[in-house]
Amino acid sequence: MLDMKEIDRLAERFGGRYKLIVLIQKRLKELVKGGQKLVESEERNLIKVVLQEIAAGKVSLEGPKAGIPAPSADEGPKTAGP
Repeated sequence: MLDMKEIDRLAERFGGRYKLIVLIQKRLKELVKGGQKLVESEERNLIKVVLQEIAAGKVSLEGPKAGIPAPSADEGPKTAGP
């Protein structure tokens, strides 16, 4: 688990605690719905997983859907079926 100093650093990086909490909530919702973890972790507590993902730079507030990493250029856009 991250200590308070690290959480404060993350809050500064995202423009404040409110924005960090919004990011945590959105990513947590994705994981609860069955999303894949973006970091290697045996942790069962999903909030801790989300904090690890954010600290590792795997999740951000930017992009088409905040909290979801944007696809890399080589992946191409994801589209729905016919």
